[in-house]
Amino acid sequence: MNFKIYLIIVIAIISKNLLSQDFHYSQFNENPSLVNPALTGSSNATRASLVYKDQWRSVTTPYSTFGFSFEAKLKARNWEKVDPRRSMTFKKSSSRMAAGLSVYNDKAGDGKLGTLQTNLSYAMSFPLSKLSALTFGIQGSVVQRKLDKTALIYSSQYNGSGYDVNLQSGETYAHQSFVYPDLGAGVLWSYGHNEKSIAANNQFKALIGFSTYHLLRPKQNFTGSADDKLFMKYVFHGNILIGIPSTNLAIVPSWLTQFQGPNKEIIGGIMIKYYINEDSKYTGIKKQSAFGLGVYYRNSDALIASLLIEMGRISAGFSYDINLSQLTKATTARGGVEFTLRFVTPNPFLYQKKSRSMFN
Repeated sequence: MNFKIYLIIVIAIISKNLLSQDFHYSQFNENPSLVNPALTGSSNATRASLVYKDQWRSVTTPYSTFGFSFEAKLKARNWEKVDPRRSMTFKKSSSRMAAGLSVYNDKAGDGKLGTLQTNLSYAMSFPLSKLSALTFGIQGSVVQRKLDKTALIYSSQYNGSGYDVNLQSGETYAHQSFVYPDLGAGVLWSYGHNEKSIAANNQFKALIGFSTYHLLRPKQNFTGSADDKLFMKYVFHGNILIGIPSTNLAIVPSWLTQFQGPNKEIIGGIMIKYYINEDSKYTGIKKQSAFGLGVYYRNSDALIASLLIEMGRISAGFSYDINLSQLTKATTARGGVEFTLRFVTPNPFLYQKKSRSMFN
């Protein structure tokens, strides 16, 4: 079998599997709505982000994915007490709510297999102690899928020496576009305390969760088959930040495991962060800045190199997948690039006057 035929078969197999797989990003920590609905509002009072991924440009029509997400804590002042060194006091709510909106658009391969997904997420967090909380989240989605069947080729069209587009494919398509609703849910345990100062750097934060997607088992009816339903997806994930005392460094191990029918994805790795400065808690003039370098491994697929730059409320991330799978013969280890851009708003308790007393 010559190289071109081998390449076509490998890509055809991968494209078929994509029909039953979801979006996946190398910088999974930057796309919380795809990991666990309970992550909604878990990091900042308000968070907005953009993501773009370009994959396998070296071997075929690139697989391109765009995404946008926005999330916010509702009544953010109820989420935590004011800094004890100030006179202001806020009522601490027994339940804390957050909501989010995310939109992702993907186009894959020569068949232009497209997915447009809009998610609405809602989370409610319940404090377990001063440092930990348990959060429950739910996510409703509307998904549109498209496919250009005229651009596809099939094994039945191989005549022994090449592909003949005039041969019948043997495939019957009922639709080239369809829309379906979907539902996901998750739970998250969070723990953390901040450092007393950047010099002390004794911070420790942890997010560990479990989620399930496709609870409605929606039909994937390009072929009209009533049995062609989307597999439920099970996700177990974690992200831990550990400050190294008396340094400006922190280590951030994280992992993501996803199981969906016969498919699985396991990513694990670590990022080293260097803090240039920290927030000034009372004036708001000085903003926290940091940069991080990370390396991750996706099982049987790729080694991922990652760079993160945080400048005040804006962060930018870049990652590159070095392909290690069977497709390496075609890609020569070239996988794909991914860019992220994030904007957050500060803690609502920061930069407030000591003289005021406020209750919410």
